[in-house]
This record gives sequence, structure tokens and C-alpha cells, in this order.
Amino acid sequence: MAIVGIGISLVSLVVSLITLWITQLQRGQIAMTTPTIIFFGFDQVPKTTPKVFLRTLLYSTSARGQIVEGMHAKLRFDGMERMFSFWGYGETDKLTPGSGVYVSKTGMAANHHFVMSVLEDDFEFKPGDYTITIHAHLAHRPDATEIGRFQLALNGDLAAVLHDQEGVLFERQIDGQYQGHARQI
Repeated sequence: MAIVGIGISLVSLVVSLITLWITQLQRGQIAMTTPTIIFFGFDQVPKTTPKVFLRTLLYSTSARGQIVEGMHAKLRFDGMERMFSFWGYGETDKLTPGSGVYVSKTGMAANHHFVMSVLEDDFEFKPGDYTITIHAHLAHRPDATEIGRFQLALNGDLAAVLHDQEGVLFERQIDGQYQGHARQI
């Protein structure tokens, strides 16, 4: 009987340690949902600067939340890669410069604005296929983590809209593809 009691106690201890690991100690990852909308356009202050905007939910894959110190977007097109390094989040009328945010398991839904640095060379949106990757810089981790990758196509008519420094809004369709349309700023 004593051996059965010891066996049950050991199994209970192992289950408790696994539960402790899963719920409290495991760091997990930061993740994001696929955005329903992506926007190409421009910010006007301090000068006209290209912008990528999307709405998504950030969440932690573990019970323990994550601290996101910053985020950036990379835009790949025709063998070239451009960095949109200035990040802000929140609603349009209450935009917060990306100075860090706590992301829990239940997540944080927000608009995420990525703008090119005013120190970057000029950039022009041209017709073609684009890949957008979103990277998060987590507290106490040396490298940024890729948390999202999305593809969309910009046709000639929509590129002309962007050439006039207006905006293009891409909506995610049921098949997962993004369909763009002109949107005046």
C-alpha cells in the first residue's frame, strides 16, 4: 500500500510541475492574427512619408504575457526591401507612438501604423506583388521576431492613386486574398 501511495504522490508532483511550467513559467511566443485590412498611403507630418497600416490582434501563446518594445514592417517588392521602422498603434484619433505595450494571452486588438523614417530615401509604390513582414522586438530578447507575413498585389490603377499621394485600402476576402480599392485621405 505504501508503494501505491508514493506512486500516486510522484504522479501528482509531476502533473503539478507540468502545470506550473505551462501556466506560469513558459515564455511562449508573440503572435498576430491575419489582418482584415491593410492600407498603403502616406503620412503628411513632418513631411510626406510612405505608410503601411493594418488592423490585427496581437496575442501571447502562453498564459504569461509578452512585452513588445517595438515593431517594424518590411515591404518586399521586385527584389527590393524597404523598412518601415516608425511604429504607432491605437485608433486614428488616439495614436500612440510605439513605446512598448503589454500583450496578454487574450490579446490586444489595435490599428498598427508603420511609417518610413524621414531619413530614408524616397519610395514610390509601383504595380506588382508585395510581401509585408511584421517583426516584433520583445523585451529581454536580442533579436526581432517575425510574427506575420502577408502578400498582396497592387495593380496599375491603384499604383496611380498612390502616385497622387492618396491611399489604397486592401480588404481580405473569404479566399484569403486581398482586394484593393482607392481611398481618399
